[in-house]
Amino acid sequence: RGEVFLERTLSSRQRIAEYSQEFIVDGSIILTHSYSRVVLALLAYASKFSRFKVYVTESEPDKSGLQMREELEAIGIPSICILDASVAYIMEKVTLVLMGAEAVVESGGIINKIGTFNIAIAAHEMNKPFYVASESFKFVRYYPLNNCDLPDHFKYKASTIARSNGKNLESEHPLVDYTPPAYITLLFTDIGTLTPSAVSDELIKLYI
Repeated sequence: RGEVFLERTLSSRQRIAEYSQEFIVDGSIILTHSYSRVVLALLAYASKFSRFKVYVTESEPDKSGLQMREELEAIGIPSICILDASVAYIMEKVTLVLMGAEAVVESGGIINKIGTFNIAIAAHEMNKPFYVASESFKFVRYYPLNNCDLPDHFKYKASTIARSNGKNLESEHPLVDYTPPAYITLLFTDIGTLTPSAVSDELIKLYI
């Protein structure tokens, strides 16, 4: 069963890479955040056809962006790791933003590593396209109204919740945030390239 799942996952990433390829052209400057296997696969595929550079956020608190940069460099893609706080500064140079997602919700918004929404706001303000790459198995039947509406099991590790013993978690740092669909240009998925508004229709098909 595990081998079948792995095969399907790899196949999904290949389709996502193929759907997105036309959006990454020679000379592109791409900003990504944290570590994402699907984004890594997409960029590896795109590098066969175009030359581009990638800025990767350091991505506190676990600094997962450092691993992303190392793996990009290992496959020959020029990349620079930047401070999370320098996103707005770098955005002026960027051609497009490319994100993974931990979940794609019914609204067409995404739940992803903390800091994603900050980047989306900066991209929106500077009229830079904000693309999301995600496998369809990450589509979930959930409709958050805003970041405050995210349940604790999304925002914190199970160990953090257990340690709190029912107490208020406001002093803890959330691990993810919610980016509303208004900030997302397109989603590259294994079932096609979707607008955020098309996600709810696809969820209906997946769950019927």
